[in-house]
Amino acid sequence: MGVMTTLQRCLVIVPADAPEVYARLVTAFLNNPRVFVSRDRRLGERALRAVEIFAVGGGELEADLRRTVEAEVRRVGARH
Repeated sequence: MGVMTTLQRCLVIVPADAPEVYARLVTAFLNNPRVFVSRDRRLGERALRAVEIFAVGGGELEADLRRTVEAEVRRVGARH
């Protein structure tokens, strides 16, 4: 039996005040099961002001996945 590898996944959180960026990122990553896009639901001082990228499960995000996600975030013109 071979060793099963699990591909790392990424969570991209978009500020609540950027619905157009959210829509563009959802569309951009629609066919990438490794990337999940969510809108920040926090309000006031705790609300995000820029797009944040996290490794699902914690730790450091794999370099290739981070490059892919950051390039797409820049392409859609999001604050990061």
